[in-house]
Amino acid sequence: MQQDWEEDDSGEFIELGEYFVPERDVQMDVVTSLVPEPEGAAQILDLCCGQGRLSGALLAAFPQATVVGLDLSPTMLGTAQQELSSYGPRFVTEKFDLAAGDWRTRDQAPAAVVSSLAVHHLDGDGKRALFTDVFAMLRPGGALVIADLVQPVGERGLALARRMWNESVKAQSLAGTGGLEPYERFHALEWSCYEYPDELDKPSPLPDQLGWLRDAGFTDVDVHWMKAGHAIYGGVKPRK
Repeated sequence: MQQDWEEDDSGEFIELGEYFVPERDVQMDVVTSLVPEPEGAAQILDLCCGQGRLSGALLAAFPQATVVGLDLSPTMLGTAQQELSSYGPRFVTEKFDLAAGDWRTRDQAPAAVVSSLAVHHLDGDGKRALFTDVFAMLRPGGALVIADLVQPVGERGLALARRMWNESVKAQSLAGTGGLEPYERFHALEWSCYEYPDELDKPSPLPDQLGWLRDAGFTDVDVHWMKAGHAIYGGVKPRK
């Protein structure tokens, strides 16, 4: 992969994400299940919403909520807006840079902040700052739920994550197309950071991130799902 995310990367992920992401539907179900039922009208932020798959799951699960899909890519934002147009004003898009600070002060405290396959683009200090800022912006009782790549802490773990991700993409390619073209493109595009290291990818060890969440003030910090180097984890802002 290239060192900077480009619009071609967005198009490739929109086309191939079903094959590249392990158990994508399961992941969306887990993330949605971890969002507390909002009290009345509420806002949920989807950081780096991509084509809007997770945002759509949240909109369906919480019919009184508004979801704000934030992304840097015009291709992703346009696709998400089109795919979720049936939700009308309940889904809005916002262009942002995940690493920037301007979007982290909100007029309305969100009931939850979720993110899929984005936080690993921040280095360790960037993740710590993000966790602290999200904690500050959340309403009491709100949750941060992250689905992302994490860095194995040893060579055996790295080899296992690499093998399992390959096996997942191969199985999903065969199931979805009857052939291996998506799997072959997965390697041609050098998509796996465990096999093709890239400066754009900065996954951090999961134990470190759980500690940073606790340091930020989150409680109920836990790991809820993990496969092939992909994990779902997060915490809750205590009620006052």
